[in-house]
Amino acid sequence: MAPDQRAAGRQRDPRTDTAAVQAVLDLVAGGATLSGLSLVTIAEHAGVSRNSLYRRWKTKDELYLDVLDSINRPLPDCAGPTARDDLTAHLAILFERSLDPRAGRMLRALLAEAAAFPVLERRYFDEVVAPRRAAMFAILERGIAAGEFRPDLDLTMVNEVLVGPALARMGSGFAAGLDPHEASAQIVGLVCDGIRAAQPG
Repeated sequence: MAPDQRAAGRQRDPRTDTAAVQAVLDLVAGGATLSGLSLVTIAEHAGVSRNSLYRRWKTKDELYLDVLDSINRPLPDCAGPTARDDLTAHLAILFERSLDPRAGRMLRALLAEAAAFPVLERRYFDEVVAPRRAAMFAILERGIAAGEFRPDLDLTMVNEVLVGPALARMGSGFAAGLDPHEASAQIVGLVCDGIRAAQPG
């Protein structure tokens, strides 16, 4: 059976998926907690039947994972002329996400209730965060191989220094008026000055 079909053989309605995801974002932005929400409440807010939600998601964890995935923009095709350009493009995606206040509220809700949703937290980091971290590592490694960056870099530390400001903006909710590309270029510029490989002579 195709992955986009329900067990009953009926085609999944993408409008239901979108409505449910948007309902969770709206409810959390309005102050609801992840543990306090129910699939019944979400279905009512989304304007869809409870049965359609239960057929699509068996647990809140599964729905919340889709919600968290929805607030992440696709990774850019990092094929710029330099690793520095690719770092800027990659980081701009995070800053763009920080402009959505609902995304910030959703992430803060997950962090606040991580102990109540350990499976969700682990899957979020494994399925959403880890691929983005791996992409950042690949860019840094390409920069090292090309002689742009020092060969002794701690990739994890450099990644944290780069993404930290974007996560801080999202966590604080103060991102209004931010230009994602300008902000990412400034952060990457500051970090690259520190990790740039020494030039011969």
